[in-house]
Amino acid sequence: MMKYEGKILRNALAGLMMTGSLGISLAETVSQKEASKVAQSFLNQMHGEVTAPAKMVWNGRNLTTSRLFAPFYVYNSPKGGFVIISAENKAYPVLGYSRTETFNKDRLGEEEKKWLKGMAREIELVRYDSREPSEAITAWGHLPAFITQTLENPYGGNALDRLSEEERDVLEQIDRRNSWVLMPRSVEYAIYDPQEGEVYLDDITLPEEKPFSLFEDFVALIKEEEAAREQIYERRLNPVESTATFLGGGHYELFIPEGAVMMRLYSLTGSLETEKYYSHTSSIPINIEHMPSGYYVAMVLGENGEIHSFKLGR
Repeated sequence: MMKYEGKILRNALAGLMMTGSLGISLAETVSQKEASKVAQSFLNQMHGEVTAPAKMVWNGRNLTTSRLFAPFYVYNSPKGGFVIISAENKAYPVLGYSRTETFNKDRLGEEEKKWLKGMAREIELVRYDSREPSEAITAWGHLPAFITQTLENPYGGNALDRLSEEERDVLEQIDRRNSWVLMPRSVEYAIYDPQEGEVYLDDITLPEEKPFSLFEDFVALIKEEEAAREQIYERRLNPVESTATFLGGGHYELFIPEGAVMMRLYSLTGSLETEKYYSHTSSIPINIEHMPSGYYVAMVLGENGEIHSFKLGR
């Protein structure tokens, strides 16, 4: 009986996916709605102001096997520039961007198509990889800090080291030719690709199929998970509490739940070390790497007159 019901459920899902009558995402773990929020936050920070809503212009679906799912979403900003957001949270959130050029898939060269197709293939395969992507999890969990780091130092991680010299040359040519910044890799480790015949991983496993007795239960669960993800992304992009994120070395990223006006950094002796002013941002990067070892206090004045205090260590 369970086998018969499972067959009915699979047929019903296939039919609904083909006709488009199921208004939820069954393949992507990052929906277009969620990705648009990340894209808007990225573009706002890139331009240093709140910009008009970005437009999704491509999802790269034709780059994947049988065009079954979207590997990423590309958003153009009305103010100029674009950003590519991953449709899989086991991959890095941002796959590429440009500060000035808009994206047009019809003008892609062969090298650009090949690079984006490689990213799409990595995202397609990482869904069946049983390993935990710690870097991607951290990035999605601290989106404002990741966005700042990607804009200030896009090649600061170890992904560039995994490229061959030839691949680095191709990436550099693509970026220079288009005024782009493409990420070296969409995922943080090598993936087993049966088409390439190269094995990087011994324990590739397929996700277990979850049994559902009724189709309605399945739809309700997907909607519940989607709503929960949206709430998580909303909290990450718009913090309701003041937070300080340690980025390594003497680098910190401070966030306050309102616009920042001014930041003063004091030593524990009370001497003023730094004073900076801000507008249209709730994210404050701080670097105390060049300062003497010890503790410091950052005082951030918000637009509403509230002062947010942070203790930082060097």
